[in-house]
Amino acid sequence: MRIFFGVFFLLISSFSVCAQKAEIKPFISFLKSKEFSTAKDYILEKFKSNDIVILSEREHRDITQYEFIVEVLKDENFKGNIYTEVGCNNNYKVINQFLLNDKLSENDVENELLNIYRDLDYEIVWGKYNFYFLLSSIFEINKTRNPKDKILLFPLDVSFHWNEISCHSHYSFFYESIENGTIDRNVIMGKNFIKFYEFAERRNSDRNKALVILNTYHGYSNIPEFLPLPSQPEIYSTAQYIYKTYPSTTFNIYINYFKQAANGTLTNNGLFDAAFEISKKDNLGFDLKNTPFGNATFDLYNFGGDYEKNIKFDYIFNGMIYYKSIKELRFVNGIPNIYPKEFENQFFERLSIIEGTSIDETIKNNEEFLNEVNTKKTFYLEDSIIKKIDEQINLWKN
Repeated sequence: MRIFFGVFFLLISSFSVCAQKAEIKPFISFLKSKEFSTAKDYILEKFKSNDIVILSEREHRDITQYEFIVEVLKDENFKGNIYTEVGCNNNYKVINQFLLNDKLSENDVENELLNIYRDLDYEIVWGKYNFYFLLSSIFEINKTRNPKDKILLFPLDVSFHWNEISCHSHYSFFYESIENGTIDRNVIMGKNFIKFYEFAERRNSDRNKALVILNTYHGYSNIPEFLPLPSQPEIYSTAQYIYKTYPSTTFNIYINYFKQAANGTLTNNGLFDAAFEISKKDNLGFDLKNTPFGNATFDLYNFGGDYEKNIKFDYIFNGMIYYKSIKELRFVNGIPNIYPKEFENQFFERLSIIEGTSIDETIKNNEEFLNEVNTKKTFYLEDSIIKKIDEQINLWKN
């Protein structure tokens, strides 16, 4: 009887493997071929041969990716600083004064964080919890470190001062200039990185490593030269700007996520995600060169034109991290008490400038919005998106 069930099990297993489509088999074989470093250890390993590691992060609100990033920062082997797309660059002084101040009481810490957050961005508030979590985590890490080992954080986005914005037309001109590309955020963030990176290295040459967190295409180091326009191939992304400045010491990493601007649509029709699910692999990182993943068609972002036949993942990225199935991601929005009673006037005054409405009208229409930004909420992908993900993955199973 035992022999019968053993043979039966082997037959079922063989059938399952045979049932998988041929295209996925090299991906599964690769994932089962060896033990991989964890996401955290993979990043730390990359710093042994590179000074600059760029993460092309998932949606900002996903807190799970920041949990492993913070684990990297906690490790005593991390000898560097953080550079982020999030935050206007003129805030770097107040941010680092906070991060280096280990004399603050618990109440002072919260107040300082909220003060930073209210002026962090050119939106009414940066409502994603990710940056609050990152700043508070670095502060706690720094409390345990010697002054020379403390971590600094440099925001890279365009400069913006709320006290310099006087009216709706002034704000609209600024915001529309960003939206239509008159203000090239990628080039500005690239230049800001170089300025801050060189400053940090002069300040402490022993901490010359840079972990750069950029969202989606801002973190693509190598952009096809024939796109988007053959006559204008100079710079398309912040990571490309950094890579062209420091070509021998920069390494960029993709963190598994959806295709951009295609909610619920997985890369390569779910091939990557199916391979990890079938292999039962999670929390790992690897170099893309000479792997099935690196040789797969790059389809995360549409540069324009018929690029799919030419561009592979290892052209855009050096490495890949798979950390949790997309179905498991946890999104967090809202900053507790970011606009308490004593700051409500500031909230409505700024919002009236953004919307071009009177204070009275702004208050009347946005009391619920004020409550939203003041409340931390955790949410997950909708069931319809989970179903769509499963349908794409299941296509590769049978």
